[in-house]
Amino acid sequence: MARKKTGGRRMRQQGDDEDFDDAGSIASIETGRTNLSDDAEATTTRVAALEKLSGHLSQYLPPDSITESFVSNVLNCLRKPSEDEALHGARVLAIMALIQGGDEERFFQRASNVLSPLAKASRSAAVKAASMRALAVICFVCSVEDENTQELLVLLEKYHDLKIAGSICSVALEAWGLLASSMSDEELAGDDYVDRCLPRFMELLAHVDVEVRAAAGENIALLHEAAQKSGLSLPFDDDIIDKFREMSKDSSKKNSKKDRKVQRMVFRDVYATLASGESPQVSFLVKGEQLEVWSWRSVKQLEVIKSVLRTGFQEHIKYNNVVRAILELPEATEERKVDRRDIFDKKSASRKSRSNELKGDRRRKQHQQDAFLDE
Repeated sequence: MARKKTGGRRMRQQGDDEDFDDAGSIASIETGRTNLSDDAEATTTRVAALEKLSGHLSQYLPPDSITESFVSNVLNCLRKPSEDEALHGARVLAIMALIQGGDEERFFQRASNVLSPLAKASRSAAVKAASMRALAVICFVCSVEDENTQELLVLLEKYHDLKIAGSICSVALEAWGLLASSMSDEELAGDDYVDRCLPRFMELLAHVDVEVRAAAGENIALLHEAAQKSGLSLPFDDDIIDKFREMSKDSSKKNSKKDRKVQRMVFRDVYATLASGESPQVSFLVKGEQLEVWSWRSVKQLEVIKSVLRTGFQEHIKYNNVVRAILELPEATEERKVDRRDIFDKKSASRKSRSNELKGDRRRKQHQQDAFLDE
């Protein structure tokens, strides 16, 4: 959840003689397209190119780096993708959206044409989840049509079910929360969403997967926050409030120690919101800059952004004004000077700095968790 550090795969170290420009990556995708699904070697080439592109983009490139040919090649890779192509390609499109910013309806429509079929029909749980997350991010950032948001919410709600695997259901809940955070308080707290979604979220508090329980709890808190700001109230009695209090103090041995930690952290904040109207406060340090978000809207947005950017979150939150605007942070005071060799060189000073910052964040988070468990 928002307090949980999102992991991520390290970028591959490149040889000294390799060409690091984006054109090389795009060309390698185009080369791989010659035999789409019948040539294993071509698939490997495309996957490697997509992985390399996600590495470049996650370390932040300016919007003018995203050319028409760049977008077209990535979209082509997702028309009949292997599992790895789908996973990397969906993430590349989501990061592109975070770089390009709003009022990009055409980009959303093109991305939706390849991602929607994967979200609806892929047999791979990982591909289905990655496609749903990417669709939600691109719709949230780029789309200008409310109808797109409504249609995607309906799609996501089909996976809000106790019978759905946790890896899919949790992402569907997180993506729902992201899209819902774009609505006005009055709309979100209206009877349509409360009557349709609140009972499902309550049911999912009994899901076997702690990530599902946590995401459902946060969405309930998001609805409560919207209702409170609109002068309304949700249909909660004392028994329901007590249930959240109990979940914030989970000591059940049927759950793993790790799951108990996650549930306690999340539901401590959810309970505080429902019982006394307190907003969550999430603080994080980025390259020496202390930043904070104060609402469930911002928490839901922060969670999904971190899950997409992974280790690139530090770079984007420092330099990407699209991301900073989403989280209602002040504009960046400096532009990033891109050195692509520095991105991949594990011995570089900035790479070591990023690694140390992430280690520090993990130590602080673990210390907070341990302190909470000792209470």
